[in-house]
Amino acid sequence: MRIRWFSVAGIFLLVAIWQGGMDASSGSQTNRFIPSAPLPEKAVKAEPNPAAIELVRSFPGRFIRFAPDDRGIVTDEFDSDLTRLFSLDGTELLSFTDTSIGFALNGQVVVLTSPGAYGSRPDPGTTTRLMTLDGVEIASFSGSGLSFVPDTELLIIRDLDEQRSRLVNLDGEEIAVLEGEYFGLELGPRDIVTYSITEGRYNLYDLNGVEIASFPGQIEGWQALPGTQSVLVSEAGQVRRFDRNGIELATYLGHGAGALPDGQAIFLNSHEEDSSRLVGLNGEEIAAYTGRYPKLTPDHQRVIIRSFRDDTIRIYMLDGTEIVAIPGNFWEFSPDGKSMIVSSYGQENPDEQKSSLYTLEGVEIATYIGTFEAFWPDANIVVTSTSRRQSDTRSLFIETHLSSLEGELLATGVGSGGGISPNQELLAGSSNDSPRVTILYQIRMGE
Repeated sequence: MRIRWFSVAGIFLLVAIWQGGMDASSGSQTNRFIPSAPLPEKAVKAEPNPAAIELVRSFPGRFIRFAPDDRGIVTDEFDSDLTRLFSLDGTELLSFTDTSIGFALNGQVVVLTSPGAYGSRPDPGTTTRLMTLDGVEIASFSGSGLSFVPDTELLIIRDLDEQRSRLVNLDGEEIAVLEGEYFGLELGPRDIVTYSITEGRYNLYDLNGVEIASFPGQIEGWQALPGTQSVLVSEAGQVRRFDRNGIELATYLGHGAGALPDGQAIFLNSHEEDSSRLVGLNGEEIAAYTGRYPKLTPDHQRVIIRSFRDDTIRIYMLDGTEIVAIPGNFWEFSPDGKSMIVSSYGQENPDEQKSSLYTLEGVEIATYIGTFEAFWPDANIVVTSTSRRQSDTRSLFIETHLSSLEGELLATGVGSGGGISPNQELLAGSSNDSPRVTILYQIRMGE
């Protein structure tokens, strides 16, 4: 079950999905809450540097996510299938069994999606319920898996039994039945895309549920071409370009891998050759690169690409001129968009697990212990982690490290890092031991 926040006429709403036999009262507060407890002294190892992490609070279960606007934290207990939403002061707000909790992008409505483990495919035969945070039902829908249409008061409910989706409003009124599962990508700001597995096609609808066009293709890849009213569909080693009415405009050899921001050229992968090409809409090759899945730098002047054959990251100019080759795996651009971080795995040897920050010209700026987890922009900190297999239990022992952007190790906490709070003030992680505990840290910068 996943939770999202939403506001309608000043009231906060909760959406829940239930299966037959689930306790209908489980949306109320339970008395199984384990009060916050301090961790052992060894749980935090602050280095003698001008920063340390301070334990704020702990919660039962492994960390899943923060609620938007710092309204809470979600944890999950694997053994009992119990998922909980807590306020950051430790008060339990909601508890559900055999479900998961997520949040809407606008940070307002709470959505409980279908039962099952996190990341698993939603189960059919469920009912989605819209309710207030105190458990009062507003509307219910047959089906599982709920998505919000951005900038509207419309919901899309997936009906896996029938391989269809239904467009409804917040009052529970059905507007239209859409063929296929909601795909979530849009050709335009007022469009809805679904995918029909049995038919092997994408379907484009407007917000009234009227079908605009359909596009043939297996579920390999779909992308709206920026700056145009056309779409790219990948299938069987080729990319076909259609206009929004479903008329085919061109076909390109390769697997789709993105496009330039102006939509006038597209990237194509060759899995067999571990290579990529940039081609114009007329099919003429502009540049070729070693590696697959190219990614444009934030300034759109360079291409970052990984070669799977030698685990090397290469930086190219758009015209195909190679700037530098770097061993490792690309992870993310820095918050200011002027550098990137690359990690190397040492299997289970922490001494070989490291990350490095590079300029977009390939000059190394700093190196950090562990593999990259996240940038902490407001604190100018890089979060990394190391793991090793314990000889007695064979379980993984994970540590989370905080370093300055310059590479100075500031502090180390025992357990896996989970996420940074929306207000950029707190770091959540999960302990190594069972039963798992979510640990909430606050960074303390020294003089």
